[in-house]
Amino acid sequence: MRHWLKEPLLHFLVAGGLLFAAYAWLNRGGDGEPRVVRITAAEVNWLKETWTRQWQRPPNEQELRGMVADYVKEALLAREARALGLDENDTVVRRRLAQKLEFLVQDTARLAEPGEDELRQLYDANRARYQTPARISFTQIYFKTEAAARQGLAELATHSAAELGDRSLLERDYARTDAQTVTSLFGREFADKVFTLEPGQWHDPVASGYGFHLVRISERQAVQPRPFDEVRAQVLDEWHRSQQAKANAQFFAALLKKYDLVVEESVNPLIGPWTEVAR
Repeated sequence: MRHWLKEPLLHFLVAGGLLFAAYAWLNRGGDGEPRVVRITAAEVNWLKETWTRQWQRPPNEQELRGMVADYVKEALLAREARALGLDENDTVVRRRLAQKLEFLVQDTARLAEPGEDELRQLYDANRARYQTPARISFTQIYFKTEAAARQGLAELATHSAAELGDRSLLERDYARTDAQTVTSLFGREFADKVFTLEPGQWHDPVASGYGFHLVRISERQAVQPRPFDEVRAQVLDEWHRSQQAKANAQFFAALLKKYDLVVEESVNPLIGPWTEVAR
């Protein structure tokens, strides 16, 4: 029973039912009350909260009156625009409505909270996501050509590293640097290579987008697992994202069953299987 209570789709269905019931109650007059625009205390409270979040203080009476006036004007203009059919075939309106419904589904999915056992299971199944990356400390000497780099490698027997190499804006020494940082500085091929080099010696020239480098690894730190308590917030965010994706897929699958979607034969290949659209 508790498992069902945690299901995001169940929460969405309940919330959706309440929304539709409220809508039906507010519009129970049918066509006899098409011109009614209601402004309630809930809307005013929402305006106050929005103002307070933006300006870090509640609005004064004059500011609140101005917000309510703007809200009334907006509500009347929106009602009249719909009455004139201005919302039909409007890309911006269509996308905004779709976005709002998608946000509603996602927010509903966040109503559920996992138990500690469920979070630990997610952590155990994806330990590689929750670890400290490997790091290296290294010195590099830059050369414009591979021939110059090989000559520099031979000269290291009689010269110090500071005396060799061509001028560049690159640093000579890098401390405890991860692969992502090395890649951003020197390129993917360079990073893949230097993380395989043995520490304590100069190696053959390693190519990068700049030229060629003699590299000496002084320290290597292996990948380190991070304990669950340290990454619990990250695991929780991952769980919420997976629940939101699941709720989106379930809701869209339900929409495909609810509506008759007619697609011309020439257009159908552009859409692909419905299972892909529902992802």
